[in-house]
Amino acid sequence: MKVSEYRHGLAACALALWTIHASAARDATPATLKIGLQNVIAPFVMAGQQSGLLVDVLRAAFATQHIATDFIYLPTARIDQQLRQGKVDVITLAKPEYQQAGYLSHWPVTHFHNMAITVRSRIPVLTHINELKKYRVTGFGSARKVMGRDYDAVVGKHPAYRESVTMPSAGLLLHRMDVLISQRDIFLYYLSQQMPQTPSREGELVFHDILGPGNFYWLAFRSEAQRDAFERGIAAIYLSGEIDQIIERYQHEYGTTRDFFLPLDCQFRPSGAPKACKDIPRRLK
Repeated sequence: MKVSEYRHGLAACALALWTIHASAARDATPATLKIGLQNVIAPFVMAGQQSGLLVDVLRAAFATQHIATDFIYLPTARIDQQLRQGKVDVITLAKPEYQQAGYLSHWPVTHFHNMAITVRSRIPVLTHINELKKYRVTGFGSARKVMGRDYDAVVGKHPAYRESVTMPSAGLLLHRMDVLISQRDIFLYYLSQQMPQTPSREGELVFHDILGPGNFYWLAFRSEAQRDAFERGIAAIYLSGEIDQIIERYQHEYGTTRDFFLPLDCQFRPSGAPKACKDIPRRLK
């Protein structure tokens, strides 16, 4: 065999291997990813506006990897099923202990720090979770399933406890309940929507931190390539400052805090995290 023929053969083999590799990468990461999201956690997800803090951050992260996003808004109970059935590529409510389908992000992405919220003039102080037994308490949908054993032990047989699929923020100020369980930013967003003609009444409220450090959630992906693209994208928007611009916009428009992305701040900018990072779960292998 001539040297020229040998070199031509090597080039052909290299081209074939590159083509196979590129094809596999395209199959693993489609041009448009379908992302399954909770549909009742504004301002993080605002289905009617095709936006929200989480939506905008995910869109920006994948855009740095030249991947388009299609957001599917779902009831919480259906999100995991949609991933298992291949109807979405990514879900945002995943945990290692859930043993869900797919590949988890190497670190948690979002943080829900729920509080017991009361009207100051009626219940100025709550010091322990057991005190909830004395009051009419409303939790968010599925609160008993996600808030842990201590919470479930207190409210499980409480006759004046109920859960609401939608966040009834105004009901607290209208005295339809004594205590409302919610993440602060979610509660205040729905209060502004339900009582838009009323000036800010945040000063009338107390946010009692008696329910623990909160829930951390990972993202789950159908493929490792999708996960790796997301993690590269998040690193990119931290490096460019784009994530800060997005968060600042929501702070200006809705008063939203950075607490929702505490795990990301601790991963990429621990010196600037709003809280200590010692309670953040460690990186998955």
